[in-house]
Amino acid sequence: MAAITPVPRDSNLYCYKGFCFLKKMMTPEFIDSLQDFKIRDDDVFLITYPKSGTIWSQQILSLICSEEHRNGTKKIETSERVQWLESRALNPDVDYNSRPSPRLFVSHLSETFVPRGMKNTKAKVIYVMRNPKDVMNSFYHFEDISVVTEKSPDFHHFYEKFLDGEVFAGKWFDHIRGWYNHKDAYNILFLKYEDMIKVKALSFNTNI
Repeated sequence: MAAITPVPRDSNLYCYKGFCFLKKMMTPEFIDSLQDFKIRDDDVFLITYPKSGTIWSQQILSLICSEEHRNGTKKIETSERVQWLESRALNPDVDYNSRPSPRLFVSHLSETFVPRGMKNTKAKVIYVMRNPKDVMNSFYHFEDISVVTEKSPDFHHFYEKFLDGEVFAGKWFDHIRGWYNHKDAYNILFLKYEDMIKVKALSFNTNI
């Protein structure tokens, strides 16, 4: 197992294999265990860097894949409809295998840490990206309500943390590059947050 490198600017984080994780949520042992996660051909994985439209994208997936959610006959929390791949880190009783197909998952993990079985299969990956300026701004304000990370004293301090990758999920640039450089190994669709905004605006203007 690779050595863990401390992250001095936020004591709630630790760096493992170039990625910053939350100490209270995931251990290196759990992260490594995800490599052996069993994949189904009809699994769908939503991957995002934090603050890149994750919850919005989860809702879209729910509307597409769940008839009961779409017609309003069954109310289920978003985190249950599109479950975090890392959920078992906090709740070992979560049983992924009991979930009916198609299973919908969401994750902030970089390409390095996702299950090996995702490669060269029919399982779908949707990667939603957002421009780093808006990600950084949203991330900075998210610290105001976060209970698992330290609040930066000012934006300049957070700006330096963000560029150095000393925030949860590490460097934005590495996250994007890692998934894009390995795109041929996955059944993957790349979406831009900004394009999603344009489509939303168009649908309102044309009454679609």
